[in-house]
Amino acid sequence: MHVVIRADGGPKIGYGHLVRSEALAEELLSRGYEVTVATTTPQPAETVFAADIETIKLPSRNDPTPFVKELETLLPDIVFTDAYPIDTKYQRTIRGHVSLAVFQDDARHAICTDLFVNGNLHAADLNYKFVEQIPKTCLGTDYVLLRREIQGRRNDDPPWRKRPQRAIVTMGGSDIARLTPTIVKAFDGVDLHVDAIIGPGCSVEHERNVRQAANDCSTDIHVIRDPNDLAERMFQADFAVSTASSTTYELLALGTPIVSIPVAENQQPIATALRSRDIATVLESEDGEEAFTNAIEEYINNTQLRRARRISGRKLVDGKGAKRIADAMIDVANR
Repeated sequence: MHVVIRADGGPKIGYGHLVRSEALAEELLSRGYEVTVATTTPQPAETVFAADIETIKLPSRNDPTPFVKELETLLPDIVFTDAYPIDTKYQRTIRGHVSLAVFQDDARHAICTDLFVNGNLHAADLNYKFVEQIPKTCLGTDYVLLRREIQGRRNDDPPWRKRPQRAIVTMGGSDIARLTPTIVKAFDGVDLHVDAIIGPGCSVEHERNVRQAANDCSTDIHVIRDPNDLAERMFQADFAVSTASSTTYELLALGTPIVSIPVAENQQPIATALRSRDIATVLESEDGEEAFTNAIEEYINNTQLRRARRISGRKLVDGKGAKRIADAMIDVANR
């Protein structure tokens, strides 16, 4: 079977769509299937997807015509899309040529597809409009796409320390809100080992600001750019400060309690769901250093809260989403 993945990502629009699409690609490759990536952001895509996956550059995010021309040459069995510009018209155009699976975080436009996926906490609460047909649907955290590194740690028991020793700050591939320096300062004076992650899309200037903030703190803060062992660092952390992005689901799966901060409009529903279920401490990006400090101190001092969120997170995300979506795609393609 040949699958074409249509996804974009990078410093300006974030890496989340590429990362979760790559998780699906890994599952498909493990089954011996051929995978091709079509994207308007080839350089970031090539840093995320495996080296043996062909990447095709598209000239437009919104116009499906160039993509359809590629499909006429590639002749895939099914297309998987994960990009906001893939609207109703774009989907209908693709379906005129090949079976289609769409991953979409919201209900911003009508959906025209054979398989619809939304792996978010709030997925089942949205009012979707389907056109032409009602597709097979995969909704909720059973369909979260997790990187293989996260899946590999999902069945292991995370370390438990009554008194926290490690924390991690990971604000996405490009830290679009530039919050990491403020969060780092909020750890000042705390007896912890803190990993402050610099994503691959962060500028040199931003990294310099984070390192300066770390140098100004008495806490043991390690600033690391795009580490290849990020999953292990998240697993070892007693709690994390992160965006309300796809990283949220990785941390839930690992059982790492979260201070969550939505930094984009599409992250607000995730933050709302986390807050309503009391499975993370949710702050706003404008709350400031004092609010971050208070949230950090709560996790340090409240053992019961950390344990409860560790358990609830692992129950919500079992790490088998990629397998379930791949099975559904195969069923759709075969029909």
